Amino acid sequence: MLAAMLADAYADRLFGVQGEAGDILAFRAGLAARSEAFGLCFALARGEARLVTEAVEVPLHDYGALSTEDFMVSLYNRHSVQRVRLVLADGTRLAAHAVVGEAVGFLSRV
Repeated sequence: MLAAMLADAYADRLFGVQGEAGDILAFRAGLAARSEAFGLCFALARGEARLVTEAVEVPLHDYGALSTEDFMVSLYNRHSVQRVRLVLADGTRLAAHAVVGEAVGFLSRV
């Protein structure tokens, strides 16, 4: 949540240093249009999405990618591990760490 809020605040800083007068909401909408992940961080900061921790089933063919800790947890929890998920207003669930990581990567290129 902190990373998403910092990304949201950074958008305001970017607007402030651009040196052009304009509409901050239009500027933010432009950033969101350039990066879906960044737009999702905006939605999280506005309260239009939320973070949840929930059990996610791990298919057997993905077991090789699990850390030792996650592998052990999955053995005792019916092949599932705990993950932080971003839940959108329509119920869509996304991997929160991947979304925020992509948004931060976008910011490093802006």
